[in-house]
Amino acid sequence: MTRLMSALVLTVIVVAGTATSFAQNSVAGDWTLTINGPQGVIDTEAVFKQDGENVTGTFSGPTGEAAVAGTMNGSTLSLAFNVDTPQGPLDIKMSAEVSGPEMKGILDFGMGTADFTGKKK
Repeated sequence: MTRLMSALVLTVIVVAGTATSFAQNSVAGDWTLTINGPQGVIDTEAVFKQDGENVTGTFSGPTGEAAVAGTMNGSTLSLAFNVDTPQGPLDIKMSAEVSGPEMKGILDFGMGTADFTGKKK
C-alpha cells in the first residue's frame, strides 16, 4: 500500500511539473521581433496562436503580412513561412529558443541566415 501511495504521489508531482513547464513555454500572443538581416535591422510584428505543440500566426513587416505555421517543442519554436519579394516567393525557416517573454533564434532564407531577437508585448 505504501508503495502504491508513493507511486501515486510521484505521478502527481511529475504531471504537475510537466503542466507548469508547458504553461511557461507558450508563445501565444503578440511579439515584436528585431531581425539582423543582411541589409540591416528589420523590425517586425508577430501574432502567434498555440494549441498544444502546434503554432500558427502571422508576421507583419516591410514586405507585408505572411502566415506562419510550426511547432513549439519544449522551449524550441520552429516555424516556416514564405514572403513575396521582387524576385519571387522566398521560403523561410525560423528556429528560436523561447524563455518566457523573450526569444532568440535564426532565420534561414535559403541563401543565408539572419539572427533575431523577440519580446512579447
